[in-house]
Amino acid sequence: MNNRLAIIHVAKKQLGLDEETYRAILSGAGAGSAAEIVTSAQFNSVMAAFAALGFKSRGAGVKYRNTAPGTNPAFISKRQEYYIRGLWALASRARDEKSLRHMIKRIGKTDDISFLPRNAARAVILALRDICWKAGFNPDGKPE
Repeated sequence: MNNRLAIIHVAKKQLGLDEETYRAILSGAGAGSAAEIVTSAQFNSVMAAFAALGFKSRGAGVKYRNTAPGTNPAFISKRQEYYIRGLWALASRARDEKSLRHMIKRIGKTDDISFLPRNAARAVILALRDICWKAGFNPDGKPE
């Protein structure tokens, strides 16, 4: 989290943004300040705006890596994330992000779904499909 904050401040300084422009970029991501940026989607939105203004990461300094699902072949794809979230909404008793993260941490050994390896994503999908069947739902959406 502190690394993200540092990257945002380095980008602001490198671009020489005034306070009004900086706050407009942050509000476009749904945050009033850089400290309020908590999700990868918010961070990626801010960094995309900085990149459009000409921000380039310096090799020796802080590096920015796009952590959006589907951007790295080693990690979960957007389609897998969509499927996992859909299965979770269908079969989970506690339909909140915290309990989904707990399951992902238990099976995939990672805190954030964006960093879930593809093979671990397959294991999460199979576990969720099993939960669906046990709860009496057909995860394929077809009549039995």
